[in-house]
Amino acid sequence: MRAVTLNIWGRGSAWRRRLPLIRAELVRLVPDVVGLQEVWRSGSRCQAERIADDLGYHVTYARAAWRGWGSQGNALLTRVPVERYEVLPLPTAGVEPRSVLCAEVGSMTVLVTHLTWEWEHTRIRQRQVRFLAELAARQAGREVLVLADLNAAPDTEEIRWLTGRMRDAWADGGEGPGHTYTPDNDFARKAREPARRIDFVLTDGQLRADSAELAFTKAARAGRRPLWPSDHFGVVCDLAPVPRPS
Repeated sequence: MRAVTLNIWGRGSAWRRRLPLIRAELVRLVPDVVGLQEVWRSGSRCQAERIADDLGYHVTYARAAWRGWGSQGNALLTRVPVERYEVLPLPTAGVEPRSVLCAEVGSMTVLVTHLTWEWEHTRIRQRQVRFLAELAARQAGREVLVLADLNAAPDTEEIRWLTGRMRDAWADGGEGPGHTYTPDNDFARKAREPARRIDFVLTDGQLRADSAELAFTKAARAGRRPLWPSDHFGVVCDLAPVPRPS
């Protein structure tokens, strides 16, 4: 099974011109499940549906926060229909609302989320990763897949705690640092932040990554400047069941 995660940068710079780049990469990758973060919806207009249009995906959207003209949240694209889902608020201690989409897809539960971003809110993210781990542990008898922008690097306390309990697909199948938010991307360079791997594919241990690579890394030309699909790079993983002891 092929899984992809990408923070699409919502209504960030040049959304209409970035949309074809995101769609083209999905056509190239042919994933089975896609987790999207920073997805905007207003009335009948939804960025996830625009991305999935005519590509053969079912779309499940989960609001995280209201904005002036609509909502921002997470979305899941799947080849087969989602059988059941719920949207759960993450603990935020009064800062910007966040949520996790918990969806049943066949024998698997997929969690799509986007954690609090501010550097100083480590303690809030620590509560959020515990919420995720507890939610995953409650999915008795089901494989669990997490597609997320965790807004923290692998060496932070919150991510070390989480990957001590869940399997990190990049650690299993990736090579190199796997930076998904990096000055190599002109859109991200404006934030003046160090290169980090903050976008993750995680499992509960019943699945492991045979391979993991960065995706959405190629820019198109837009006049004199390159145009990137998002300010994040995405992650694509090929997952397989972990053999059970005989």
